[in-house]
Amino acid sequence: MKFERIGMRTIKTAFAVSMTIWISNIFKIRSPFFAGIAAIIAMQTSVSESLSIGKNRMFGTVLGAVVALLFSSFAPENIVSIGIGIVIIIYICNVFGWKKSIQLSAMVFLSIILNFQEGSRFNYALYRTLDTLIGLVIGTLINYFIVPPNVEGKINEMIEKTYSEFKKMIESIIYECKKPSLEELKKHLINMEESYNVLKKDMRLHLSKKQNTYDYNWIFTAFDNIYSNLKILLSMKKLPNINEVNREALKRVFNKEISYTNDGNLDELDLIYNYHLSELLKGLDSIDKALLKVEKLSQ
Repeated sequence: MKFERIGMRTIKTAFAVSMTIWISNIFKIRSPFFAGIAAIIAMQTSVSESLSIGKNRMFGTVLGAVVALLFSSFAPENIVSIGIGIVIIIYICNVFGWKKSIQLSAMVFLSIILNFQEGSRFNYALYRTLDTLIGLVIGTLINYFIVPPNVEGKINEMIEKTYSEFKKMIESIIYECKKPSLEELKKHLINMEESYNVLKKDMRLHLSKKQNTYDYNWIFTAFDNIYSNLKILLSMKKLPNINEVNREALKRVFNKEISYTNDGNLDELDLIYNYHLSELLKGLDSIDKALLKVEKLSQ
């Protein structure tokens, strides 16, 4: 049986829930359960994501509560009015771009309409909103002040891993004449860019404690170019003649010679192959240099 290491996010989530329950008890919060859930949801992989999730949850809670109170005051409680209420909630969320709030808002609406008597609905809606707010605030503050998520460190690890995967793939194509799949590499590129978008949000909101963040845009562009050139190489069915310039470049990168010989007669496909191989190797070299710069900045 393999035991996984307990991560910092797990520890922070447990601490956030404990703190939320403790504060809820101090202030006599009626539903610490909902406050605890909000604290769990607030513990995201970045502080900007915590704020985004928290915003969606608050919008959903408030909207669901308001619609439920209005319907309980002016409309009869039956299956028709409940259906109309759900339609209104979904429509409002779509109009204001709160699509991630739809499910929660509908659940809050139903919980107020179906589970509480008329006289207690307002109090329940108010306390439910306050419970959610307390949990979100505590969870987000803990996520920011206690070992904040190192998004940039995660990006650097992903870049190094993707760089290594590209090299392995090129080596298998050139030296082993294989045709590997590019599907996993494409996933790596997408994940890296998503993480970088999160980092940029943190920086815009001044939520990243590190202010000298490296500009990764051109690295991702270089990876995309390598991917495109690699795709073209894999689409070519013949075993190409590799020119001397590319042979020397490959030797520098992989520290070994190509086993098959070059007969010196390069046809049109060979020229195309060597062009894209050259571009691919230039991209690898530029990323290698960029990684050294990133390493110096992080020291």
